[in-house]
Formats: sequence, C-alpha cells, structure tokens
Amino acid sequence: MRLHRTSAIALGGAVALTLVVAQPAAAATSSWTGTSDAAWSTGVGWGGTAPADGDDLVFSAGPRSTYNLGDHGFASLSFGATHEIANGGGAITVHGGIDVDANSAVRIQPQLDVDATQTWHVGQGSTLTLPSMVRTDGTSVLTLDVAGTMTIEATGNLDALATGCVVKTGAGILQVLGGGGGMGTCAGQPAGLNVAAGEVAVGEAQIGGKDFAVTGGVFTGGTSATPATVHMLNLTGTGVVSPGPASGDGLGMVSLWGTSTWNGGTYQADWDVDTDRSDYVFGSGQAITVNGTKLDVRLTGTPAAGDFVRILGSDISYTGQFAAPDGTPLADGDEFTSNGQVYSLEYISSGGASGVLLHWLRAAPAPTPTPTPTPSADPVSTDLASTGAADAWPSLAAAAGVAALGVVLLTGRRRVRRAR
Repeated sequence: MRLHRTSAIALGGAVALTLVVAQPAAAATSSWTGTSDAAWSTGVGWGGTAPADGDDLVFSAGPRSTYNLGDHGFASLSFGATHEIANGGGAITVHGGIDVDANSAVRIQPQLDVDATQTWHVGQGSTLTLPSMVRTDGTSVLTLDVAGTMTIEATGNLDALATGCVVKTGAGILQVLGGGGGMGTCAGQPAGLNVAAGEVAVGEAQIGGKDFAVTGGVFTGGTSATPATVHMLNLTGTGVVSPGPASGDGLGMVSLWGTSTWNGGTYQADWDVDTDRSDYVFGSGQAITVNGTKLDVRLTGTPAAGDFVRILGSDISYTGQFAAPDGTPLADGDEFTSNGQVYSLEYISSGGASGVLLHWLRAAPAPTPTPTPTPSADPVSTDLASTGAADAWPSLAAAAGVAALGVVLLTGRRRVRRAR
C-alpha cells in the first residue's frame, strides 16, 4: 500500500509540483504446500518458486522440508501443521516472530538468528524443538510466549550475547537443556533469562554460563544424583525456585557458578525423610544472599525429633533471612508452620559449611473446628409494638364501636315492638 501526500508549491504563481512519499510494500507470503521432503532451493514445495528475503513463510502441509538457501532473512514463520525443517545449509534470520499452533509438533534444525524485538508463540498442545543455536543481536527483546512446550536441546543453545533480554511468558514449559550463551538484563529485573510466567526447566543441564531471573514463574532443575549447573539464579517478585524434575516428582539440586541474590519470591523445598535427603541449592565457590524469600516446605514421610536437612549452602558465605509462608521474617531459631508441620531454621553465615539448616520440630495441631451456633426460637412477644398489634389497634377499636352501635339499635327496636 502507498500513502500519497500532495503538496502544492507555487512557482511563479502558475506551476505546482506533486510530491508522492512511497512506503515499503507489505511482505509477500510464501506457503509450503509440498507433501514430501524437498529442498527449498528447488521451489517444488513452494509452488515452483523459492521464498524471497523478507517473505512471511507459512507451513500448513507436508511433514518435512530441507532448508538449503544459505544465510537469509524472513519476516516470520508460521506453522499450522506438524513440520520439520531439516538443515541443508545456512542460517535463518527471523525479523518478526514465530508462531506454532493447532496442536502442531515443529522442529527447526537450522540456526535461528533474531535481529529485531519479537515474540515466538507456542500454542497449547503444540511443541517447538530447537536442536541448534538460537541467537539474538544482543539489543532486541525476544519474548518466548509458551503455552505448550518449547525445548532447547542439549545440542543447542540460547544466546543473547550477554546483553539482550529474553523473557519467558505463558503457562507452558521452556526446557533449556544445553548451551552456555549469556543472558542480559531485562528492564527493571535482575540479570538473567526472565522467568515471568509458567515454568523454565533446565533438567540436569550443565549451563554454567547462563543466568536466570525468576520473577513470576517457576524454575526447576537437577535431580538428587546430578545437579543442574547454571551461573546466577536470582529470585524476586512472585517467582518460585523448586529444584527437581519438571514433572514435580523427586528431589533436585542446583549448583550455582555465580553470586546469586534472592529478594522475595518463594523457595519450595521438598524433604524426603525415607531417603534422608531434600532439595538443595548451593553456591559452588559463590556467595548467596536471601532477603525475605518465603519458605514452603513439602514433607514426605514422618521425621523424628531432632531430624534436620541442609536446604541451601555456599562454599563462601551465606547472608540474610528467609520468611515464613505468611511473610513473617525468620531469625535464627524462630519456629514457623508450613503445610501442617512446625520447623525452625539455623543460619550458618561463614565457612565452608555456610547455609541454612531446616529442623523439624513437630506436627502442627489440627485446627479446632468452630462450632456452628444453634439458632434459638424467638419468644412470643406481648408487646403490641413488636407483634404488630399496635398497628392493628385502631381497626379493632373501630370494629368494636360498630358492634356496640348494632346492639343499641337492636335493643331499641325491641323496645318499640314491646311498646306497641
């Protein structure tokens, strides 16, 4: 579409010039219609002509295609059906976003570069799997709006060049299973990939160069046997750190290779009495600071008096205090209740064993049910005002007067008859 702007310029009182300002034309749309695998360069799956730079690409048919155009950029990629883009050579630069919907399973093998602020959307019931590099330009904001599941495989990487903002939104899961690419700081948040909603699961990944900022979603990772390794793990807002598998079953450990600060949020720590183990986050040669993070303890089994576990630790130093689930600050030795159990915390602030010990004290007493009061019958009132009789009194008096008058008249008639 063109926008025409006309200006009349008088030249010698008789000549006018018309100036037309042309705007860039909208991107063309190229649709993949091939029913079998084919190289993009042949144009077979594209109806005869390979897509051009800047096109919007739509995939609504065919299970597979092979990208072999070299390094090119496209406006957007949209998937309305299950599809795999195989790597035949070259990287794809995305200018305006990716959309995966309609319960589709999509896998993109070529490297993906981001050169402008944009959103990648994965709808509910859909998956997007990326086995290669995903890299931003270090200045643009990449929003991963995931309602289904998006996976950066162990062979892949998510890299914002240590300066770009990457934010996870949506109620689904982003799995970051590989790559050490650096994350920048999103505006107004701590450093790291901003976990704003849903879940970011790192599994047993060894990604010690990647920072995370958990601000409103849930961070999970590691197992009781193999910890997840990340750089900084910062926590704030309504974010939740819950070590362990993405399924929520089993205990987990997270190893931190960077100084981490928890300002608010919730640490959801699981404790399995039968294995004498709990979730554990520890700074490997790094300090950890906690300022008012709520502690939510989920207990499996029945502890004995004196049982305790270490839930947070640092090889260097630990500073700060947790808070009870209701937000009450917890000093050393303070008791608090979480999920029907009473605990206390012990803070160790220096030395190789610094951290936080969780002591079980007892089961919280069951709350006494509030009795339901038995309703009492209202007493019969003789008060005219309360029974409404006062309002009826004038009518009753009038009726009585009429009745008396009738008696008088009847008596008079009888006397007249008798007189006759």
